Amino acid sequence: MIILTLGVALCPLLLIIFLFWFLGLAIIQIKDQVTKWRQWHSTPCPHCVYFTNCDELRCAVNPCQVLTKNAVNCRDFAPIVGCRIYDYKIGARHN
Repeated sequence: MIILTLGVALCPLLLIIFLFWFLGLAIIQIKDQVTKWRQWHSTPCPHCVYFTNCDELRCAVNPCQVLTKNAVNCRDFAPIVGCRIYDYKIGARHN
């Protein structure tokens, strides 16, 4: 009888704890995805010929610098022909 009473009393508390735990994990995942999205769109890498969208090797020329702050001024950047690219040094779009 005491175990049943204790279980009924602790059940709502455990549900609240699990809810906050789940929400915390969800917020962390969303924050990580936003960080990756910002990093993805702040570099010229996706518009480069050497960029492969493969997780194992994203850049054939500079695999250690791909999608990082160092990639903004990449000396090996070669734009994809026929694709709108962003000129990161000037800050304007070109065809």
